[in-house]
Amino acid sequence: MNIYTQQYTDRMIGSFEVPAAWFQSLNPFFIITLAPLLAAFWVKLGKREPNSPVKFALALFFLALGFLCMVGAVMEQGGDTSVKTSMLWLVGAFFFHTLGELCLSPIGLSLVTKLAPLRLASLMMGAWFGFNAIANYVAGYIGSHVGELGAMSIFGGIAVSATVSGVLLLMFSNTLVRWMHGAETPISTEEQIEEQQAQLA
Repeated sequence: MNIYTQQYTDRMIGSFEVPAAWFQSLNPFFIITLAPLLAAFWVKLGKREPNSPVKFALALFFLALGFLCMVGAVMEQGGDTSVKTSMLWLVGAFFFHTLGELCLSPIGLSLVTKLAPLRLASLMMGAWFGFNAIANYVAGYIGSHVGELGAMSIFGGIAVSATVSGVLLLMFSNTLVRWMHGAETPISTEEQIEEQQAQLA
């Protein structure tokens, strides 16, 4: 996406050319603005709040939507790589990708602390970030082939893969929750009071 921003995006606002690196600030900007809203939304849902596997599936669907924005940018070019595309495609892609990140990253870290055996918690947390590093390496490898495969194949392929993965995750979400041995069943306030009273008795 950085390569696409640099080479194929119309970054002119009047007589000012927006540096390609500035687009990297969109992700932290959206995190800061959207995180409180999404947290409030989960709280507002109460008992209807989706479980973690469903949130992971939502993250994959948002990822797909973000890459569909990039597919839209490629279609705007119409096969002519000399045509510069609108910056709004990139803004949309970063918006949806950030929504997906907010549905996955904090929830995933929370699940690691809930599900990992205590003596392996630090190792599992390291494994989480280790797989992030592997994913970034794979992303760089895929991006290096954009000249051979074409931007449409890469962006479209990721969008399709994310959608299929999200559907599979939704299908197995209940099974995954059962494997969590109650980690996804929060204790209500009334149950906490009853448990405290039982302990005092």
